[in-house]
Amino acid sequence: MTKYQQYWQERKPRPPKHQVHPIWAGIGIILIILTPILAYASTLVVLMENARRRWFAIPPDMIAPGADPYLYVKIILTVFFIIVFSAIFMFITFVLYSLFGPSRYGPLDVEPTSYRGPRYRR
Repeated sequence: MTKYQQYWQERKPRPPKHQVHPIWAGIGIILIILTPILAYASTLVVLMENARRRWFAIPPDMIAPGADPYLYVKIILTVFFIIVFSAIFMFITFVLYSLFGPSRYGPLDVEPTSYRGPRYRR
């Protein structure tokens, strides 16, 4: 072997152990776009039904001057519905991932043991 010749081989990069299926990225983008649209539509429906059935009273401090007097109410209800719909979609995603996702333990993992606490001898 000469002085300037390499004596080691380049390693090939290892593929990652667990890869998330690319469809989940597409579903995430759809949910990012769909959630605020559904929340705003739900806000409009709730405000229309509230005008008809008087479910809750809107305080006068929340009525904004200008073209849309219920702007603050719409913002608050839209944020509330975004949180609710995100929680629902998250729950559905978790259930689907637990049903169709990879198993928790691989073939080289040791079976989990049940631990009952320390045993004291007298």
